[in-house]
Order: sequence, then structure tokens, then C-alpha cells
Amino acid sequence: MKHFMKYGFGCLVAIVSTMAMSSCEDDDEMSDLTAAVVPSSVELVLPEEVQQLVYKDEETGADVLPMLKGETVQLAYVLTPENVTFPDVVWTSTNPGVATVENGLVTAVEGNGLTSSVVQVAPEGVHSGSGIFANIRVVVSNTMVQAESIRIESESDELYASETLQLTAKILPENATYKTVSWSSSDEGIATVDENGLVTGVVNDDIQATVTITATSLDGSQVYGTKELTVNQMVEPEKVTIDQAYSVDNGYYCAIADKALTLEYTTVPAQCTTSLIEWTSSNEEIATVADGVVTFNQNGVFGDVTITASCPATGESSSVKLNLAAGLIRELFHNENNVTWGANTQYAASEYNWEEGYMAIVPNSASAKQRADFKALTSKTWLHAGNYPVVAVRMEDVRDRDEVTGCNINLDTSGSCDGNKYSGNVGGSNNKWAHDYKCSDGSHVFIYDLSTQNFATGGLLPTSSVAEFTTFQFKYADIATTNPSEKVIFNVYWVQTFKTVKDVQNYIEDVDGLTFEVIK
Repeated sequence: MKHFMKYGFGCLVAIVSTMAMSSCEDDDEMSDLTAAVVPSSVELVLPEEVQQLVYKDEETGADVLPMLKGETVQLAYVLTPENVTFPDVVWTSTNPGVATVENGLVTAVEGNGLTSSVVQVAPEGVHSGSGIFANIRVVVSNTMVQAESIRIESESDELYASETLQLTAKILPENATYKTVSWSSSDEGIATVDENGLVTGVVNDDIQATVTITATSLDGSQVYGTKELTVNQMVEPEKVTIDQAYSVDNGYYCAIADKALTLEYTTVPAQCTTSLIEWTSSNEEIATVADGVVTFNQNGVFGDVTITASCPATGESSSVKLNLAAGLIRELFHNENNVTWGANTQYAASEYNWEEGYMAIVPNSASAKQRADFKALTSKTWLHAGNYPVVAVRMEDVRDRDEVTGCNINLDTSGSCDGNKYSGNVGGSNNKWAHDYKCSDGSHVFIYDLSTQNFATGGLLPTSSVAEFTTFQFKYADIATTNPSEKVIFNVYWVQTFKTVKDVQNYIEDVDGLTFEVIK
């Protein structure tokens, strides 16, 4: 006769038979035996009223259940597959001084809202080191800390019908016992919200409809927060018209340092879903486009590019022809998010302060002789002595101040063109600008002409090629002052290149609205 014993999770181990030979009857008995079914996973099941209290730990991502001292919660479990041979489990708590567990009944013992215990369930026999288990972290508080305020945050204040938007509730104080909220919508015909704050826009007859989403505390304090959202319906655009203000046909030229340009456009109907408009560029080496925002290359590729907007439903389209001009520099200090000129913080100036329409340059230190260079902040500056040979800067000249007895201004460079290197000061040495205009507001416009002025090294730039410079800056050095205890701060209003000196004069008068006198 053979004997069998149960081992682990139903693994069957045969005991060596005492008979030398087995009979046919023994073989039939063996064929009726089947292998034991072992569990492949275990899942914790929380009571429905407790599930809404569980939150994710921000650092570990673990599920956390907050409990009050003396509170009990009955947990259950589900083994997979359902027909496991031996369904017994083992419950454990890593810190019984905080929370105990017996047959799934968790009891909160004591805690300060930070102390915790991990409650785990695992199949009996393999719960240690098997990887088959489920757990939840229990945080115990001796007393309830109620919510005082709730703020709802999201990436946007609007969404389209059938789209979703995730909301997050920020509860104060941070040590509030319950970290979750109940969510509700003021009109589920406009938008619904689930237990995790995920809002879904609902298709309805209103092109734009507003709905209020509320997050309410779960601690009985009745504290809540609200957020108003706009739900837009998908409306096909029938016609689109791009504004031609930036068209090269109207005399506008784009500068590579602008990096991006936002096109203005109108649609029919006016309240259509603009994301359905298709945007294309005729030359993506020069510029790409998405949602009406044109992004220029930074690799020195220049020329014409046509941007087109199309309505898929009707086939209607509109285009604008842009020109990314080789050699055009235009820093007017009107875009704080894309400042292309500033102080040379690595060497000669400690800081620069951007203001709408100008930038204040601050010297590196207060002394009898100070220095404050400012430079192109882009990694490369592209020049073209044939297209835009005139380099001009409008700035304050500190020599106009009583306490300043002198200074030196240089246009300092380092670059190449057609395989040749060009560096040093334009004009060869200190204060070699081609022209100096003093404007009616007291500022000066210093003008350099790349078509007539040599670089200290390399001579004149070719007029038929694009030049690439890694250093392009104005050195404002040797600022001698009789008041060495104060830094000599000055403003720069713009840095630009022009086709002719006459264009500079027209800009001062027509755009800046100033008059000027010729100093040189």
C-alpha cells in the first residue's frame, strides 16, 4: 500500500511503497489524483464606507488608511484563482502598538497621525518571501484633526465634451486626519466627476456651459471647496482667416531670436473648436507650427515659409507668408519669457533687471572704476552684412552723468563666415561706433556699420553670406566715477540691426516717438 502526505500548498509527495511491485489496481488509483491549485494572487477588500478614506502616499505610492484610536475596520480578501486548494491566510501587523489585526479585524491602538503600521494578508505557508500578499498602511491618530479649508487645483479651467480633466483637492491644515474628499457636480448634464476627482464633459446643446465642481471634507466639518469649469462642445470650424500683420508681403520680417510667433486668426463660427483646425508649414527646416504658434529653427536656416490653416470639414483654408530674415536682430524688451540680451553675468556684471521696454544693467561691483557688459544671451547670433549691416543700440550713456568722468564702449565679437574667423572690436578699438545720436529723452543710439567697419581680426564681413557668432556683446568698461560707493546702473532700451542708417533714424522718430541730435 502507498501513503501520501500534504506539503506546503497541496504539493503531494509520495512515500516510498513497501511493496516491491504495484498492481494494476494501484495504477488506477494513481490516475484519479490531481495536482493541488495554489494561489497566484491575493487582494484586500475594504468596506465601501472606508474606501473613500484611502489615499496614496506621495513618496511611496502606497495605499494609506487613516484611523482614529479605538476604531475598528473589518477587512476581507479574495484569492485568485477561486478554486485554490488551501484557502487559509495569515494576517500580520508590522507595528501592533499602532494597529493590530486578527482575522482581518484591524483595531487602531494609538498614534499621533504620523505613526503607522502595515497590515498584510498572505496565503498560509508562503506568506514569507513568496511575493504573494496584499497590504495597506494604517496611520492612527488619537484625536481628529479636521479640515479648515479646501482648494481645488487643475491644469485648466475648461474642457471639451467627452474629454476629461483631473482635479486635485488640497486640504489644509496639512496634518488633517482625512486626506480625501467627496466630489460632486452642480449639473451632471454638463459634467460628471468620479470619486477621484476626474471630471468628464458631457455632450449637450450648449456650445459653452459652466459647471461647479465641489470637494467636501469627510470629517463632518462641512468644509468644502469649489471650482467653476467651462465645458465646450465640439463645433467644427467652417472657415479660418489668418491675420496678415506678420506677412512679409506687408513688410514684416521675423527674427530668429524671437524663437516663436503667435498668429492671430478668426473663425466661422466664432465659437468653434479651434483644436480641429489643421496647421501646416511649407518648410519645417525654417519653421514649424502648432495651434497657430510658429516656432523658428535655431540652426541658421532663413528664408520664406508659408503657414496654412485648414478646416477639415469644409476644406476652407487661409495662409500667411512669413520671412525669417538672415541677420535681423530685434530685442525690444517686450517679452520677459524670451529675453535675448542681458548682462554678461559670467564676467563683468552681477545682474540685470528686466522691465517692460528696457533692461537695467548693474555693474559687478561699486568702485572708482566699474564695468558692466551686456551681450546676446542666445548661443549663436546670426549676422548678414549685406541684408542688415547696421547694428544699433539705444541706451543710457553714463558719461552724461556728473559723477562719471569717462568710459569705453566696444562692440566685441567672436565668430566666423565662409570659413574665416572674425573677432575683437568692430572698428578696431574703444569707442569706434560709426554714429552717436542723442535722443530727446536723454538716451543715446550708438550705431556700427558692418559694411564699412572692420573687425579687429578678420577685416570686413562678406556681404553675401550668413555669419555665425558665438560672442556678440557690448563692452561697457572703465566707467570712472567720483562716487565709488554706488554702482553706476544704466538702462538699455533696444538692440537691433537695420538695413540702412536712415532706417535707424526713422525708427527713433516714428516708433520711439523721439527726436535726436547727431553727436557724431
